[in-house]
Amino acid sequence: MFSELFRLSKHSFVYGIGVIVSSLIGFVLIPLYTHYLTPADYGILEIFYTTLTILAIILPLGVTGGLVMSYYENKDTESRKLSLSTAWLFLTAVSLCFLALLETFAGTISSLAFGSSEYTFHFHIVFLSAFLDASIILALLVLRVREKSVNYIVVSVTRTLLSMGLTIFFIVALQKGVMGILLSHLIAAGLLYLFLIPRLVKGTGFKFSLVKLKGMVSYGLPYIPSNLASWIMTMSDRYFLLFLATGTELGLYSMGYKFGMLVHAMFITPFMLAYGPFFWSVAKMDNAKHIYSLIFTYFIFTSVFIALAVSILAREILAIMATPPFYDAYRVVPIIAFSYVLTGCYSLLAAGIGIKKKTKWIPLITGIGATINLGLNYILIPLYGMMGAAIATITAYSLLPIGSYFISRRYYIINYEWSRIIKIVIVGGMVYTMSLFVINESLVITIMLKLTILLSYPILLYLFRFYQPEELQKVREVIKGRLHR
Repeated sequence: MFSELFRLSKHSFVYGIGVIVSSLIGFVLIPLYTHYLTPADYGILEIFYTTLTILAIILPLGVTGGLVMSYYENKDTESRKLSLSTAWLFLTAVSLCFLALLETFAGTISSLAFGSSEYTFHFHIVFLSAFLDASIILALLVLRVREKSVNYIVVSVTRTLLSMGLTIFFIVALQKGVMGILLSHLIAAGLLYLFLIPRLVKGTGFKFSLVKLKGMVSYGLPYIPSNLASWIMTMSDRYFLLFLATGTELGLYSMGYKFGMLVHAMFITPFMLAYGPFFWSVAKMDNAKHIYSLIFTYFIFTSVFIALAVSILAREILAIMATPPFYDAYRVVPIIAFSYVLTGCYSLLAAGIGIKKKTKWIPLITGIGATINLGLNYILIPLYGMMGAAIATITAYSLLPIGSYFISRRYYIINYEWSRIIKIVIVGGMVYTMSLFVINESLVITIMLKLTILLSYPILLYLFRFYQPEELQKVREVIKGRLHR
């Protein structure tokens, strides 16, 4: 069993390096953004990024989710190539249709979003970028299912570096502001498309199977309303803030959200990139349920630690990286950070839904969460601004793991280690509470004190008897092996 966990951790580690590097590169741009953009400009930029996100959900029509399932159900190479080729041809055709439609109504969309056609050209850029991104996402998915994690990360980091260089050029040298950032994304996407897609087509050919397509779409299609609901919970608050609060409030919230999302970037994203293929590769093993249970415990252990690190140090990091108008963004960071822990729990607890192919339940779970999120945004944002948006987010996200757990148990019962998980929650609460009492005028001393408190997390868990004897023994063996090299 430890060999399977090692395989998952190996790919997660590789993905983690790449995602963290990309995130760090992205964070290098924060001082640039806060210097050349006002909080209101940053809020406008967030609307365009939000639009890109929703198009990334809609354009594939569920075929990318079904592709992973189809790939692992077919063991022969030709059948797998047929699935990949079918998915890409279908995705390209659908994306072209959407692109033509959206480009036609770009001016209308600009008027609806901002009250004028001033941003029509911005939307033209965003829609073209979304078309390119759809095929790029599929090409990167192929690298994932083939477990070529190093190749995946090299491509991803290269794109980030390219986009960063172009962003600096457009913002600093050409003073293009929001438009420059969008052009940077488009150019980087175009170059990556020209690099990846010819290789994808060369490896799979131009083959199409209606049977394969039906299988992939029938499995993945229910994820579209689910992903849209997830988008509502993740991004719709930006539009509520735009219309019910102020541009400055939107900009502050977007900045704080970016820091809260570090949990997603540093751990949850790389973990899920590796976990998707891993999940299906062990599904038919006799001890699959035990593996899933143990992984869930380790996931909670790691994600809570990272969420604590982000939450505890948010104020100090903002003081270092941003300008004073953005400092108040720290207030939403802990809420957003732990919201992302809950999204990861939701995905892992849905094991039974995936294995038994009962994905019809996914839209119901996420739909309820999205409905509650919309209602709370409408009520809370006029009263509490960005804090209302953050509260609405974590409330909706709290419902997702509850729903996925109880529905999954109807089809596939996994005995999770709830007693150990409760210990993690208790210790995490203790560590965060202790950090709130750290008050010092020196930024360096404050950071050192908070880091000390943060590092008490694994020690307190030891005192709570969280670790199992075989886990401690495995750690001793690893350390002993390292020392004798």
